[in-house]
Amino acid sequence: MNKIDTFISRLSSIPKTNGTTNLYFGNSRESEIRKNNLRIYLNKMKTVNPRFLILGEAPGYKGCRLSGIAFTSEKVLFENPFFKNEPIQFINEQGKLESEISATIVWSELSRLKEKPLIWNIFPFHPHSSDDIQTNRTPNQTELEEGKSFLIDLLEIFEIQKILALGRKPESQLSDIGIQSSYVRHPANGGKNQFIAGLNNEMKI
Repeated sequence: MNKIDTFISRLSSIPKTNGTTNLYFGNSRESEIRKNNLRIYLNKMKTVNPRFLILGEAPGYKGCRLSGIAFTSEKVLFENPFFKNEPIQFINEQGKLESEISATIVWSELSRLKEKPLIWNIFPFHPHSSDDIQTNRTPNQTELEEGKSFLIDLLEIFEIQKILALGRKPESQLSDIGIQSSYVRHPANGGKNQFIAGLNNEMKI
């Protein structure tokens, strides 16, 4: 088992808790699809050998909750050239693939970049209201602490030189464990232009 397979195996071993869904847990059709997509993405990024990491907060219900890949919707998986000819799988039928605003903005900009950054969330599971998985909520501190160990594992797989924190939550969590980062505005809630400007400015070493 290589490092990426070991990483996904550990990621998928954490059971669901009240208000949080581990997208990768178990062997359901959906979890197998998410693990397949994440494995494809991480292995492809390993060949890219990224120097940059974009770090978000947590999966959204219209994006990563379905695709298994941070800041990535099913529409992005289907349409973006980065995933062309890869054996990507979908939870929804074609014609009913979900789109997410943040994912669309992020990948639209990444498509213009010659150098692709790795994308991850400080909390890799989906936090939602306790009775509705079709919602998003901010992860609490206990959840953020749990997520840090997976980030550290990921940083042992990839030779990342610079982390771009999308939002203050990821920025503060990195600071807590002594990892430097550069803040970039999250693209949601009117932050598109600031995100684009920040990304282009910070993706320089």
